[in-house]
Amino acid sequence: MTGKAANQSEGGIGIIGCGHLGRSLAEALIDSGYPKEMLRVSYGGSSSTLEKIKKAGLLENISDNYEICKSSAVIFIAVRPQSVECLRGLSFSGSALVVSCMAGISRASLKEMLGIDVFRMMPSSPDTIDKRLGIAAIYPRDDALQEILSLMGLRVYELLDEELMHVFTVGVCLPAALLVAEKMGLDLSQCVHDFGRKYPDFEEICSWARGVRPSFYSDEARDEYIRRTSTKGGITEAMIDSLNSGCTFLRAIERGVSRSKEIASKRGPALHLRS
Repeated sequence: MTGKAANQSEGGIGIIGCGHLGRSLAEALIDSGYPKEMLRVSYGGSSSTLEKIKKAGLLENISDNYEICKSSAVIFIAVRPQSVECLRGLSFSGSALVVSCMAGISRASLKEMLGIDVFRMMPSSPDTIDKRLGIAAIYPRDDALQEILSLMGLRVYELLDEELMHVFTVGVCLPAALLVAEKMGLDLSQCVHDFGRKYPDFEEICSWARGVRPSFYSDEARDEYIRRTSTKGGITEAMIDSLNSGCTFLRAIERGVSRSKEIASKRGPALHLRS
């Protein structure tokens, strides 16, 4: 790493949460040339996660959350949003660059909980990061973070407003929804163009989503992919349900954005209730 990224990361990089996303970020850092001995990762204690950490060659990098907060200059929070409570009581350095990858939890909520300003990042799925086809949105802008992510092989979108995270989240959920829409024979180009007039990066993200979809040897394999990526109550499911009910692709996109906002509105107050 060079420039601002090197200066920021020379104190070490920590990843809190070494599930699928955390491991993908760790491996991308190492593949980019970042010194493995300067990387620390933590996990929640699951034996299956530990086995996957071993398989990834990260066993010697295991640390705990307190040590990561104490010793790391850059910290990625890669735990599931439902596990955010594991962060309560941690003491983050005021000089550390702390990046939350948790969907639906605002900077304001995190500041109230952690006492620091946190950058938000919405990455695409771990498998796209593993293939060096990943994209990520960040807010607010930060040159060092942008450089670190670019060196990891991610295409970075710097958002001007935190609310745009909802639109980007829909973007990274598009691969399965596109498959359903195309199976129905819907005209997508005009819908994507119309939505892109309000959100200029959306057409490019839609092209990315088409490009990262896996190839399928059968209709059954395609349908299984759609089922696997459509989490119950999630954004992909909301878009697919909208399509199955007869809505246009544009309306399905808008429903995905609305669902992202609904999820976020529930997660923020839940943090305050537990404080």
